Formats: sequence, structure tokens, C-alpha cells
Amino acid sequence: MRCPVGIDNVNGVRSVLGSARTMAQLHNAIIKQMMSTATDAELIALGERFEKILLEYVDAWLAWAPLMRAARAEAESDLAGFTVAIQRGGCEAAQARMSELENAMQPLAEEIIAAPATSLGGLRAKALVALWEALPASAFHHGAFEFRDDGEASRSLFDAVAEMTGLKPMVRELEARLAADAE
Repeated sequence: MRCPVGIDNVNGVRSVLGSARTMAQLHNAIIKQMMSTATDAELIALGERFEKILLEYVDAWLAWAPLMRAARAEAESDLAGFTVAIQRGGCEAAQARMSELENAMQPLAEEIIAAPATSLGGLRAKALVALWEALPASAFHHGAFEFRDDGEASRSLFDAVAEMTGLKPMVRELEARLAADAE
């Protein structure tokens, strides 16, 4: 008989409990154990690949955004000057890296979106795609994720999913980095 939380044996429970030093670590260890015994292993694997690229993409985006703002400030209304400032300031290289990462992420995102989720691990993979899509669309942002609805429904749903799937610490860290970039 399977344990309802997805932990198959007592040794698995002991392993999870023994490795955790704080409640947050225990929570994340239990979530990870639940996700690892899920039925949608392919979707979970796609989500893990996507997460690694997403974190790299956010780093590239946060490197690009201030470069783009600086280039625009330098050039003001002079379009030719803006192009030169973009090239000189490193924006082109940062944009090329972002494009490379987007090209790697897009097919993964499409597969994740198309796959049904039957576990927390699958739901986590889908939340990672939503997080990517909620990144600000331009270098000139307000320091927060931009969910595309005007209400709070998408954000509320996303926050609940992030909490349930162990993504909340990552979301908080990325939001803090966005806020710091907007200042």
C-alpha cells in the first residue's frame, strides 16, 4: 500500500527527515520526495532541464537590462547614437546570449505546456514556464514579475503553486533581484 503523500517506505521517510536541518529544508525535501515518485517523470525531467536554463536566462536578462537602460540614457533621442551605445555597452552580446537561451527554452516550454500534469512535480514544471513568461518584457520595468492579466488571479494562482511545489524561495530571490535592478 502506498503512502498518500507519495513516500513509499519508512526508510524513505527517515532519509527525508534525517537530511533536513530546518523546517524549510524538511518542506523542500518532502516536496522533492513526493515529486520524485510521481507518474509524469518525463514532464518532471523537462521541468528540471527548463529550470537550469531559466536561471541562466534570468542572470543574462538582469545583465542585459541595465546595459540597455544605460545605452538609452546615453543616446536619448538620437537613434544612430542609440545603436552605437548598444554595441559599445555590451547589449548586443547580452541579447545574443538571451536569444540562445530562449531558443533552448522555447521547445521545452512548448512540451511542458502540452503535457498533462498529474503530480506536484509536473505542476512545478508548468509553474517554471509561467515564471519565465512573467519576466518583464523590457529593460524598463517596475521590479516585479508581470503576469498578463490585469487582476490578481494569475498571480494568486501562481503564488499558491509556487508554495506547493517548493518554488517560493526561488521566486522570492528572483523578485528581489528584479526589484534591485529597477532601483
